[in-house]
Amino acid sequence: MVYWLIQTLADHPALACAEAPEGMLSIGEQVRFQLLKHAKRRRDWLLGRWTAKRLTAQYIETITGRRPALSDIVITTDPDGAPRLHSRNGYAFINQLAISISHSHGYAFCALTDVPGYRPGVDIEYIEQRHPAFVSDFFTDAEIERVHRTPPLAQPLLTTAIWSAKEAVLKSIRRGLTVDTRCIVCLPEEPVADGWSPVTVMCSPELNATVRCVWWRQIGRFVLTLATADSEQTTHVTVPIVEVQRIGDGVSP
Repeated sequence: MVYWLIQTLADHPALACAEAPEGMLSIGEQVRFQLLKHAKRRRDWLLGRWTAKRLTAQYIETITGRRPALSDIVITTDPDGAPRLHSRNGYAFINQLAISISHSHGYAFCALTDVPGYRPGVDIEYIEQRHPAFVSDFFTDAEIERVHRTPPLAQPLLTTAIWSAKEAVLKSIRRGLTVDTRCIVCLPEEPVADGWSPVTVMCSPELNATVRCVWWRQIGRFVLTLATADSEQTTHVTVPIVEVQRIGDGVSP
């Protein structure tokens, strides 16, 4: 199963002030937070961690019946920039969970999976008009054709969904924007009301990556995308397709 949660700076007064909510950070996280000097970076970092910790805490409560303190859930960063969960005080099993975090315009989106061998990648993007040069520079021919065939009023949503899907896929395969975004073709299916739609994805062979599932949806003025890929340890193992489920008391923008 893949679980997800979306939160906003307005959900806690401390976040808008670039202050950590009481009881949220471990000692190591407090040290890292103090190294962040710009207010926007501090707010985004806190909002992302707060969302991820609340999602993880609610997952733990669902599984064990006990809700841990947020400071007992520690989020570190792998060398490639991906977040990693650690635990304190008896929740060692969360070390096996995988998460991904994204934020945009005061909102944060996090996904967590408990399926062995799966790596999630998420992205949240504000829907806006993209310059034609952006599309020609970062989209493949198939994606450009899809945009051109779409009525002008619907193009901002489509271009945002394509770009967001690329970001999510590149996160899931642990490459980020270190590679040409045209190494991946992302063709979103039509949106459905209050639900996730699939995205058809094709990766260039040189990426040597197995992307299992990609979904997208619109919530308010945002596009959310969620991708899952095989970890390196399970590249040749068949992993089942998983469902996506919202968990917790997050907001809808």
